[in-house]
Amino acid sequence: MVALSLLLLACSPDAAPDAAKAAAPGDTGASSGAPDTGSSGDTGEPGDTGEADPPAPLSLAFTFAVIADPHVTGATANLDRLDQAVDWIAAEAEPRDIELVFILGDIAWGGGFDLARDSLAGLPVPWVPVQGDNPIQVGDEPGFQATFADQLAAMGATLPGWRLAPSPVPNPERGGESHLHNFAFDHGPVRFIGLDWNSRELDPLWGETPDLHDFDGGTLPFLADELAALDAGPAGRAILLTHMPMFFGPGGYLDDEAAQLIDVLDTHPGAVHHNLCGHLHGNGTHLWEEAGITVLLTDATFDDANTVRVVEVWASADAVVLESELFDVR
Repeated sequence: MVALSLLLLACSPDAAPDAAKAAAPGDTGASSGAPDTGSSGDTGEPGDTGEADPPAPLSLAFTFAVIADPHVTGATANLDRLDQAVDWIAAEAEPRDIELVFILGDIAWGGGFDLARDSLAGLPVPWVPVQGDNPIQVGDEPGFQATFADQLAAMGATLPGWRLAPSPVPNPERGGESHLHNFAFDHGPVRFIGLDWNSRELDPLWGETPDLHDFDGGTLPFLADELAALDAGPAGRAILLTHMPMFFGPGGYLDDEAAQLIDVLDTHPGAVHHNLCGHLHGNGTHLWEEAGITVLLTDATFDDANTVRVVEVWASADAVVLESELFDVR
């Protein structure tokens, strides 16, 4: 994938001095205590010089886990590796206080959706699937919502403030209808916002890059509505969950798209600090400085290291800060 090689050049574990310090896969070292809110640009509103009152102390609010890109297409080794990730999370959920799991796209297609759903049903905590680009590119876009409809309905009855955008919607940019998958909910001090930036252009290059879907019922208006509805609260309280990484440059947003997205994020400065994503089959941290977003990229379960990211959410009245570790669960 061109998009893969391009972003991996710009996206490395040391690319941004944020509070989510990704350990090497297999590193099980625990955090030594609450993150220092005075040591990271992710812990206050942009431009805050720290000259006012000292920040409030952080406490651990909750923990969640991330799986990305299982690529289940049938009864293959990819399904076995997803099973390994699910089994690891199931075993670690109680000792690590994992309360949620997110599966960040390219879960399955071509007959693999039911197999992936049945595997993920082994998770002992609420889990939320995210749409990826590969089902769209192979003509299996409706399969995602058809397969996970019951799970999404269960999450709607379980997770506070659940909002699932109507889908499918007319797509004036590509014609016909698109099964966009945009959702949001509250957990503790965080508003999780799931965003479908996956292109609906069927193309081996442009299909690998994000689209804003800036039309009625589209993704950019959904994000704008979510930010407009945010209550006042700590910096970083909104976390964006996507398959496509959010960044500017080759393989990412074009100039005009980046400007539109920054304009929307600027309506609520400081509210969003993190984007958790997959798609590029690697682990990394990338700071999109102009947008004020730190992108946490999680590797595919099916490829090389079978990676699970475990994220601790630390919070105070002033800030929400993420601390994460990566585990190879083979």
